[in-house]
Amino acid sequence: MDLGDSRQHVGVSDRLTFQLYAASRAMVGAYRRELQAFNLTYTQYLTLQAIWGGDGRPVTELCEQLELDSGTVSPLLARLEQGGFISRERAGVDGRQVRVFCTEQGWGLRDQLANVPGGTRGVDGLSDDELQNLSSLLDTLRAAVRSGS
Repeated sequence: MDLGDSRQHVGVSDRLTFQLYAASRAMVGAYRRELQAFNLTYTQYLTLQAIWGGDGRPVTELCEQLELDSGTVSPLLARLEQGGFISRERAGVDGRQVRVFCTEQGWGLRDQLANVPGGTRGVDGLSDDELQNLSSLLDTLRAAVRSGS
């Protein structure tokens, strides 16, 4: 029996996983162009956004919010600290907890980057309602994938 005859060929571009991957790369690329002037990567930008939303939070909370492990977040924080945008301080009874604070330079960067999301808004070609619906669907998808693993 030739299984090749009974299977319908699905091209890579027809797969949901590819569509998600390609859309993510396109969006990150749009941000990359905008962030280049600030010498920031997209992941550094997201990390800064998380810090701006909760100055002084422990690294563990940043990892949870960013859905990244500490092995990924620590080098990001090191580069942001070298750039003068953040500072890290040891806290807790035994000093094992590390808290992240935005510096004056980091707060200034927030003002400079305020228009970055707006600058990429035209790239996606979706209305605000479509963006909200897409975001909700992606949250649902992410939760479903997590619950199945």
